[in-house]
Amino acid sequence: MPVISRVGAAPYNIPLKGALTWGSGHELRQLAHTLIRVELSDGAVGYAEATPRLSIYGETQASALHIIDAHLAPMLLGETIDSFAAVSALSARAGNIKNNNTAKGALDMALHQALAKSRGHSLANCLGATRRRIRLSAIVSTGAPEAVVSDVAALYKDGIRVFKVKIGRDIRVEMQTIASLINDYPAAQFYVDANETLEREGAAVILGRLRELGVLHCEEALPTHLLRERQQLRRECAMPIIADDSAFTADDLEREIAFDTFDILNIKTARTGFTQSMRMLKMCQSAGKDAMVGSQASSLLGCLQAANFAGHQAVTCASECSFFLKTDADLSLAPPIEDGWLALDAAERSLELVLDGLMNQK
Repeated sequence: MPVISRVGAAPYNIPLKGALTWGSGHELRQLAHTLIRVELSDGAVGYAEATPRLSIYGETQASALHIIDAHLAPMLLGETIDSFAAVSALSARAGNIKNNNTAKGALDMALHQALAKSRGHSLANCLGATRRRIRLSAIVSTGAPEAVVSDVAALYKDGIRVFKVKIGRDIRVEMQTIASLINDYPAAQFYVDANETLEREGAAVILGRLRELGVLHCEEALPTHLLRERQQLRRECAMPIIADDSAFTADDLEREIAFDTFDILNIKTARTGFTQSMRMLKMCQSAGKDAMVGSQASSLLGCLQAANFAGHQAVTCASECSFFLKTDADLSLAPPIEDGWLALDAAERSLELVLDGLMNQK
């Protein structure tokens, strides 16, 4: 039975074509990530990227490197990894280290990837992905109307047909821009992400107007600490609500289900790995909630791994596994996106090529 023989972490920096902006003033100009490598005693290797976000999780590239090298790697070295249940058990042990969401999430994904390699299976097969293709969506930054329109035009040209538009800086102008986009792109669909920026008074009215325009859903309309207000908002408006920041973990999700604050869960494998993400997906199924796979501004590697997870039948909404389109990197290994869809077998082949490339760079 293979054991974990090596765990390493290295800086993984990728430039962006343009800054990603959201919320009340957040901005991301480049991806300063951490590449995690897990090697097993039988030679199988798994990779994943940690996507630290100081303003979201309190993590940085330096903190992710440190927590892996100084704490998580010594905890796992020499441990037997002969099943995915063993991976889950190791991830549970890593949970004794609090927070550090993306470092632990990436390590869990790298372990899954290594075990899949060891067994000679595809990652999608090991995750129970059975869909033949995945409906993709893409994130559109906040900003001036002309910048938003330009972003949508570029993504539409790349094959995207579902868009998540960030709002919360100037609702009146943003609604005008969204109305124009819906008119200009009749074959596309739009939903919004308020990133907790709406006021408790008036939020239902704003969401009602967006719904009338044809907007599908709204992600995190109110600040997450306003639990009862978010519960009431869902009762008051017809707009389906997406939970994201309010459900970082499975424990958070249990609370949100109990208070019935949302309709759709945005699962981000970058912060919960595959083990906890699968648990959260099953919780949504049991509660009658829909699910999507979200983006934590991942590179092609992270997007492809998330897409493999999004191939699960329980993922019912378009998933944001397209952020690689916004990176200023070599995308020659990226799978094609055709009229809004990504074929799962194409995502699997691209992932294998990306992993082979990382192995050759060792």
